[in-house]
Amino acid sequence: MSARDRILNRIRQASTPDDVAWQGGGATPAIAMTDGADRMDRFIAQATAADATVSRIDNMAALPAALADELRGRNLPAAIRHGADPAFTALDWGTVETSQGVGRIDEPATLSRAHYAMAETGTLVLASGPDNPVTLTFLGETHFVVLKASDIKAGFEGVFAAVRQDGLAPRTLNMVTGPSRSADIGQVLQLGAHGPIALHIFVVDA
Repeated sequence: MSARDRILNRIRQASTPDDVAWQGGGATPAIAMTDGADRMDRFIAQATAADATVSRIDNMAALPAALADELRGRNLPAAIRHGADPAFTALDWGTVETSQGVGRIDEPATLSRAHYAMAETGTLVLASGPDNPVTLTFLGETHFVVLKASDIKAGFEGVFAAVRQDGLAPRTLNMVTGPSRSADIGQVLQLGAHGPIALHIFVVDA
């Protein structure tokens, strides 16, 4: 082992936190090496810690009923606005009134689909476009997001690898962790300062 290697090893041992593993000369979060179930648990814990709420549904067909329950439990109208995503337009919404298009100011509730999520931080990754207009993410008072369990990645590295692999090229990728918040006013945390006051995530198992 060269003197350079010995020095680098000492630095790594002194500065590596418990949840980071060194691989191939670089730091890789340990979460990257966990399986899907562990990533799910980590994502839910981190998203909840960021003041989001999370529920799990078996499949997309279960979404309308689950959404109706959430709207009712939050004393919101039985109505939702979403984009042209085929995953939504193909559903039977039953008693939930739907409208399609961009987000509108003071919309009570909006619905988007996240392309990916990061277990490490509980962050959703949403791609802009007609299927999921970016305004739905920021203009609704309560933002509902659908996420496939299989799209939960470990962290940034996994997300951007998936973006490249899937050939995703939106104008913007929006990374959302919890509802909107700010502590700029009197150094007191305020939810809903610049966007939704509440964020609820439906994780679809299949």
